[in-house]
Amino acid sequence: MKFYELPPAIDAVLEETSVRPFARVCFMKADGSEVYAKDSDILSCVITSYKSSEGGIINAGEIILNNSKDLYSIEADNEYTTDLNVLIWYAFGNSENCYLRFNLFVDKNGFQVQETGFNEKTTTIKLVDLSVKMDNASLQKNWTDSEVAVHKVVCDKTQPEKSLVHIIAKRAGIEARDINCGELPFNIAYVVIENTAWKELCALARAYNACVECGKDQTLSFIESPYDLENEFSEDSGFFLNEKNITHYRFFNNNESYANNIRLKYTRYVETQRQELWTYSDAPVWYDENMNPYYPFTGDTREIIKDNDYQAIYTAKNNEGKSRNVVYAEEVTTAEEFLHDMVVDGENGFSLVQYDTTTYRDRAVIQLDRNDNLIGLYKASIYGKAIISETNFCVFVKDENEIAEHGQISKNVTSKYLSDDEFDGLPFYERRARDYLAESKKDTKGYYVTTFLPLIHARVDACMDMRLKENGNIKKVRIEQLTFRYKKDEAFSSEFFVKTV
Repeated sequence: MKFYELPPAIDAVLEETSVRPFARVCFMKADGSEVYAKDSDILSCVITSYKSSEGGIINAGEIILNNSKDLYSIEADNEYTTDLNVLIWYAFGNSENCYLRFNLFVDKNGFQVQETGFNEKTTTIKLVDLSVKMDNASLQKNWTDSEVAVHKVVCDKTQPEKSLVHIIAKRAGIEARDINCGELPFNIAYVVIENTAWKELCALARAYNACVECGKDQTLSFIESPYDLENEFSEDSGFFLNEKNITHYRFFNNNESYANNIRLKYTRYVETQRQELWTYSDAPVWYDENMNPYYPFTGDTREIIKDNDYQAIYTAKNNEGKSRNVVYAEEVTTAEEFLHDMVVDGENGFSLVQYDTTTYRDRAVIQLDRNDNLIGLYKASIYGKAIISETNFCVFVKDENEIAEHGQISKNVTSKYLSDDEFDGLPFYERRARDYLAESKKDTKGYYVTTFLPLIHARVDACMDMRLKENGNIKKVRIEQLTFRYKKDEAFSSEFFVKTV
């Protein structure tokens, strides 16, 4: 992840202490018009960006406005309420030399007006980004319905209909044109999308170590995966922060993230060649003179005749010949093929009352009619291509030297979005497990750092160089969280939680 690129005019004065940085607040009206709060009315503007435990980057903040002239309330403008789009700009010296940094929305509390005494009237506005809406199931289309996705890839902007990023985002109403994404053409045979769009995208991002964010430039970004086959993954430092411009720092250990034994566990879905998925085998069974089993139909007591919801549950064999449950079948035997291929003794055969292979993809619903004939059934089978599930599939990777030194410290990782496709000569799930181990073994250090510099182009997951003392070591660190703190009567402050790379 790189720092944002600043306009030359701002880049030139970024470290000039004589040029005062300040925040600007713009309200985007429904008709597309822009209304700027008076710069002098902005008492405080504090915006934080951080990587959540779920794996996505979240932006949120709070602005406090001087409302002595009753300009900032729903009474002043009925659009000044929940969900109003708010743009946060940062200006240097004058309002023309400014940079758009955040695209946010008023939270569910709206414009909170407060009055103390006779003259002190303020409006507090809490801001959230689009991830809040994407994580609100009640706002999403058909959110109660899970969606089965088969034969998809992680991310492909040229084929949004096959791209999980686009499919998931669409559940939250985000179209392909509003998505900035990388190229991750790893095949996902089968997955059930059942959580909110944001949680599903975060899970997908964790699996491929990507950054997912509702950013300032596009509605949704899914970028910066080291497994991206098209776009460059960058860990270049975007800034050198040193003792001359650091106002405070605090060191903290990061030992809780250490592990030397990784267990990656998930349900693996495998595509098979066309094979037999089901064959009739309900008792009672007889045997002919050649000891071949067959099934006499002498009455209407068998369930496949008397029940209108007889279910033929599919199973299929994997490459090792072991039988596995089928979760999805296609190119399934048609009704005509099913009757044609049925093996019976004599000339009389069955007719079909029902043969449904589309309502469920892991079974067929069948009902036969023997038409008052006595029939000996030798074989009735259904064939098709299948996706089978191998539950509790595990990959173990460990570092014996680290275990000898520190004792065994294990970490369990789960994901439903891992692929069998190869990456650098290894199945992706195995390569991902090894990368988890390499990351978990790192002796990372954590720091909380503040500076008076308005580093508004910094972003979460980007790297920078940092030196705490003159002639000290320069450390490359990754930004885990940042806060830009503007107050009308105080110096601008940029605050960071970082970890060594």
